Amino acid sequence: MTRAGRGFGIWLAGLALWLASALALAADPVVRVDVAAQQPVLPGQQIRIDVTVLAPNFFLSAPVFPTLQVPGAIVTMPDDRGQNTVETIDGVSYAGIRKTYLFAAEQGGDFQLPRVSIAFTYSGDDGKPRQGSVTLPATTIRAAGAAGAPAVATLPVARLNVTQRFDRPVSGPQPQFHAGDALVRTITTFAPQTQAMMIRPPKVEAPAGVRVFAGDPQLSDAAHDSAGNTGGSRTDRITYVFEHAGTYTLPAIKVEWFDPVTRKPGESEAPEVKVDVAAAPHLAGLSPTGPHAAPLPGEGGTVWRLWLWAAGGALVLLLAWLLLHWVRPRVARLRRALAARRSARAAGSEARLAALLQACRANDAPAAYRALGVWSRTAWGKAPSEWAAGTGDAALVSAVDELERRLFGAGTGTGQWSGSELAGLLSKYGPPHRPVRAHRATPAALPPLNP
Repeated sequence: MTRAGRGFGIWLAGLALWLASALALAADPVVRVDVAAQQPVLPGQQIRIDVTVLAPNFFLSAPVFPTLQVPGAIVTMPDDRGQNTVETIDGVSYAGIRKTYLFAAEQGGDFQLPRVSIAFTYSGDDGKPRQGSVTLPATTIRAAGAAGAPAVATLPVARLNVTQRFDRPVSGPQPQFHAGDALVRTITTFAPQTQAMMIRPPKVEAPAGVRVFAGDPQLSDAAHDSAGNTGGSRTDRITYVFEHAGTYTLPAIKVEWFDPVTRKPGESEAPEVKVDVAAAPHLAGLSPTGPHAAPLPGEGGTVWRLWLWAAGGALVLLLAWLLLHWVRPRVARLRRALAARRSARAAGSEARLAALLQACRANDAPAAYRALGVWSRTAWGKAPSEWAAGTGDAALVSAVDELERRLFGAGTGTGQWSGSELAGLLSKYGPPHRPVRAHRATPAALPPLNP
């Protein structure tokens, strides 16, 4: 009995070890989707969707979370980094990475998250890399309202906070503004747990006699209010220009929103402001009068100023004359050098074309192709086939292609190559540079003494 009991105990221990190893080997990656909102949600209400990917041991490469496309809804993924977690499931240690999506329904109905796959690499129990992949489970988000019916109002579903500030004081015992002055009004709207693009632009109005200009808004999805809440903010800069004197009332700036708790519309505003504007000051210049008034600065000395201007003009003319005499021979030498270079280039191109035509008439395919390459690069700056294609001459393109196939094709043609066709086509393509005419000798003024 003792031996039997001992054998049974060993068998149970082995079974336990086998089950443990089987469980470890059977540990696969896991994915969870958590919708952080009570359903049904309101159209326009922004909610968080947390997607957590869990892998045994640890990750060797971070999961690549894809974008989610849901018809009738806006789904975005903030730029925040994923949150790392560690969990133990059935005695197996898992490493996790959580990513947050922001979801806002544009209409009522049920919305299905797409069942996309997320790939990554993790470490196996043997320390070797393993390729893992998980697929998002079926997840439904229900929005209040008839299915497919758009929201009645596109108000942000969050309690908005509106503040304002000015670039200069707007109140005081005496008028701080004059006609023609400008006042910049900065309106900042904060929406907790909401993206900035969901905040509607404020309605800007101005009384008669005041021109108003609205600048481009500044949006931020990582803003904080005075209480430390995170959300989106929209900043609008409004410039008022007062055209006339008087007392003006700048209207209040109102923004509407929808309370997700009471499910009733609400309104926040920046209060109206009264501005007193005085008439523009008249600045008249005063000049000294009377027979003994001292001359103003800059008056007097007219004669010597004229002489000074005349001397300066003469000096400028002298410098221009000297510069002209210094530049003229150098420009002439440069022109002669350029003309000689063009003449040599044209002569060289003509010589190479003559050698090319001679090789074609001799039916020497290798020599003709070498001469064609030298001439086309010298005269046109292109390879033979590229130059032929640029002429638009189909016959010339065919002749050049035939020559190249004859020399470089997989199977060379039989018989001797005839270059007469290519020579006839090339004869009409002279050098692109016009040769420079030689200067004619100037005839002598007197006939020779000994004719």
